[in-house]
Amino acid sequence: MTADPTPAELTPAETEQIRRLLALFAHVFDNGDTDALDQVFAEHGSIELARTGARFEGLEAIRTFNRRLGEHSPDHHTLDTVLTPEPDGTVRGRSRYLAILPDGSVHNGDYLDTIVRTPAGWRIAARRSVPRYPLAAAGQ
Repeated sequence: MTADPTPAELTPAETEQIRRLLALFAHVFDNGDTDALDQVFAEHGSIELARTGARFEGLEAIRTFNRRLGEHSPDHHTLDTVLTPEPDGTVRGRSRYLAILPDGSVHNGDYLDTIVRTPAGWRIAARRSVPRYPLAAAGQ
């Protein structure tokens, strides 16, 4: 029986690049800088919102989603990120987020990310946002 391949370790520089990428999301998305979303998401990237089941596939769909939020975009804060490199070269990211809504209420949850290396650098290929409070629907 062959053991599973061990994921490669991330270098300190790669770790910093990925942490910067995850921080950049809040600055770009919250400010509605749709032109800069390609610095965060891969061209084929996606966002899935576990609470509603909404899914946005591809960079243009993410840009449209961001434009629709407009002034109602939450103010995101990304915290406590754990990065796990996979044997295929992708990196799994799990981060906590706090989101302050325009009415001042706060909710939080987890970002579950698949991060890939592209010719332009690290990018999010898939992001699943899973709320914790207010409580998510059962099983999410």
